[in-house]
Amino acid sequence: MIVNTLGERVKMVRKRNKLTQVDFAKILGISQSNLSEIESGKSKPSIDVLISLITQFEIDLQWLLLSEVTSCKTEIAKDEMELIRSYRKLQDIAKEEVLDFVNLKLARYRRK
Repeated sequence: MIVNTLGERVKMVRKRNKLTQVDFAKILGISQSNLSEIESGKSKPSIDVLISLITQFEIDLQWLLLSEVTSCKTEIAKDEMELIRSYRKLQDIAKEEVLDFVNLKLARYRRK
């Protein structure tokens, strides 16, 4: 599916992940009104917002900017989004502890 504008592609990502403008804007670190302007084509997203989109939602940059790839790579489940939101609220030391815990769990499951 080809979507003509950057704003339409941003909106497509949001809708495919079943997020409201408010929730999607929070994830991207922008206001809901800024997101609305981006989706309607009234303004362009900042580099930071573009980076957040491609990393958090595993979006192909070429598709996002130029609509030259067929679609978004994957969708993020609601529980995964909640993990991301919670992780972002942690202090750096707590984030390190979370990563250590995840790595420990991965190591245990690899041994089985």
